[in-house]
Amino acid sequence: MKFRNIALVALLLLLTHVPAPGGRLYAAGAKSVTFAYNTPTLSGTLPIIVAQEFGFFAAEGLDVRTVFIRGGPTAMAALLGGGVDYTFVAGVASVRAIAQNAPMQIISGIQPYMDYTLIGSKGINNVNDLKGKVVGVTGPGGVAEFAAVEGLAKKGLVRDRDYKILYGVGNSPARAQALETGKIQASPFSFLERLELEKKGFTSLFDIGDVIPGFPFVVIITSKQKIENDPDDIVALLRAINRGLDFLKKNRDKVADVVIKKKNFGDPATVRTVIKQFASQYSTAIDRKDIESLIAATHIEAEAKKMGGPEKFLTRQFLIRAMGQGK
Repeated sequence: MKFRNIALVALLLLLTHVPAPGGRLYAAGAKSVTFAYNTPTLSGTLPIIVAQEFGFFAAEGLDVRTVFIRGGPTAMAALLGGGVDYTFVAGVASVRAIAQNAPMQIISGIQPYMDYTLIGSKGINNVNDLKGKVVGVTGPGGVAEFAAVEGLAKKGLVRDRDYKILYGVGNSPARAQALETGKIQASPFSFLERLELEKKGFTSLFDIGDVIPGFPFVVIITSKQKIENDPDDIVALLRAINRGLDFLKKNRDKVADVVIKKKNFGDPATVRTVIKQFASQYSTAIDRKDIESLIAATHIEAEAKKMGGPEKFLTRQFLIRAMGQGK
């Protein structure tokens, strides 16, 4: 990923961004903050929706405006160009960018669970059926490849000995089509994609998050400029998100009712299923070991060592303050 022409990307953001669905509560005189996300699903936006809809951002004096930016690299370029203040991004993408000298840092976790299930084509009923078969992923070095290879290793299958990886299969719909036609015999899919594929008769072989626990799948990042200029705002934002996550865990039905009324995330049954699946999984907690696992997954150990280690990728000062202050 290159971090040149950032101004052009930021301009593209301003021309094409789509506000997140739903209203928000904010206090008069609240400070405007822009938060980007690059997965327009309920599971990818729920922590922000809860903090907006139930007034946790407003209580901290923040008017958080959300924008959808397709693709983590574009979202990070917009962050560095000043188009947004914060963004959700895949943990592996964030450490890769920082290793390439992007002036930003991880300030929090948000989803410490790898939201992937390995789905088999029709006729593949268990992991052992994959011996001699092909597993499809989007491209080399991505989180999908890591999830598939490491997940299967935990199940006793070794890449190139027991199965082959096929690159360039495409996005989720393309991979699903490849399963249907027999081009591949398995591929990792998100929870929502899994629900749809199971309806079509495909087999869920195993949840990758269950065999690779404690992996910071999604994190929150901000620019070093923001870290230097607005430390109190960062603490306020993280405190609001934490309060929202606590509320979500204890009030799943109430949150579901609000989301369902907006009619933006599918039928009521799907909304309740997603909230049930993810409500207890979100967490802002993150530490050095988490960053080490991302560095290993991204194969940038040498670059990280030259930079000074995991501490160059993560700053926990704001999260510590947010967790230690008022509820």
